[in-house]
Amino acid sequence: MSYSRQKVPGKSKKPQNTVLVIKDPVTYEEAMSRNNAVYWKKACTKELEAFIKQELFSTVLKPIGHKVIGCKWVFKTKLNKDG
Repeated sequence: MSYSRQKVPGKSKKPQNTVLVIKDPVTYEEAMSRNNAVYWKKACTKELEAFIKQELFSTVLKPIGHKVIGCKWVFKTKLNKDG
């Protein structure tokens, strides 16, 4: 989950503090099924492009009799330009 503290106008003249709670997607499928999927897809593409540019991986044949190490996406909502 992502949390953001915001000031919103209330009935009084002083702004009231509120907390915005955003439930981040847990799986790729969940992220791609949301109404903001275009942003998650763009972020995933940017991340993969960075991996390729930095040569962080290479494709190899799977050795017979060995298991492949899995991986997964971790989604986190950025609430401002600094993350």
